[in-house]
Amino acid sequence: MRQTSLIGKTLSALALATCVIAPGIAQAVDYPTRPVRLVVAYPPGGTTDTQARILAQKLSERWKQQVVVENKPGGNTVIATLQVANSAPDGYTLLMTAMPFALNPLVMDSLPYDTKKDLAPVTLLTSVPSVFITHPGMNVKTVGEFIKKYKGSADEPIPFGSAGTLTFTHLGGELFASQSGIKFQHIPYKGSSPAHQDLVAGRIKAMFDNGALELIKSGRVVALGVTSDKRLPWLPDVPTIAEQGFPGFQAAAWFGIFTKGGTPKEVIAKISEDITWAIRSPEVVEKLTSAGVFPGGGTPEEFQAFLDSEVKRWGPIIKEQNIKIQ
Repeated sequence: MRQTSLIGKTLSALALATCVIAPGIAQAVDYPTRPVRLVVAYPPGGTTDTQARILAQKLSERWKQQVVVENKPGGNTVIATLQVANSAPDGYTLLMTAMPFALNPLVMDSLPYDTKKDLAPVTLLTSVPSVFITHPGMNVKTVGEFIKKYKGSADEPIPFGSAGTLTFTHLGGELFASQSGIKFQHIPYKGSSPAHQDLVAGRIKAMFDNGALELIKSGRVVALGVTSDKRLPWLPDVPTIAEQGFPGFQAAAWFGIFTKGGTPKEVIAKISEDITWAIRSPEVVEKLTSAGVFPGGGTPEEFQAFLDSEVKRWGPIIKEQNIKIQ
């Protein structure tokens, strides 16, 4: 009798566990059954927006549900992040953001959300090596010429633009300044597009950028070096910064997808798998690489490990430059 009782209790426990687990699995199998919102932390027209719309189109085809892109720039990605942090934990609101998301806790005294609890990583979407570009009026063609002409200059610090504080277009410049001794004056913009306009007009003089391929090819800006460890296929004549006297100089911007914390793991895993499929599909790879972007993909766990490494990598630069956002 005692053995029968134990078996009965065990079967009851298994049945209860099945009831608990089943809803998450069911959601993952059915997801999505309605339109999905993709909240983008940057304005229309830039590199981030372009990637978001390519992804949205591909996912809409796979899911047979519309993926609606909503641009919510501002607050150093905080506005878009807060919107997703306040959404339902069901996977129907996704966030596309970049480096500042991971680094904001290091430079802001308080945030209106808990990065670890209120958001959940889905997958690393893409990485984008940047190019050190200058206005043609600087009259330099290499990193060496730039340093020789402007290091130790008695003039005012050189104004360099970025797509926003804590983006790689900002931190890449700070890293270069730290290693080269060049004095830069950082001017943040709300995305790359307005910074491009001021660079072409000569209102800023330099930029570490990841979306200026057409400007480089047209001669409206001059490419001095790339931040990758190897030359880029689409700019084979532009040497790496590492080649030009800075061994080990290597970094890239990145873009990733998050959703509301507490979303069932099975749902997150399905979204991650489908985005990885989309971003690695041949037609998407062709579109991205032609624009100077490397496709990513991978599991939520791999993305979390990457986020942790980025905080460790850039924390010392942030501290050294005393970067703060009020």
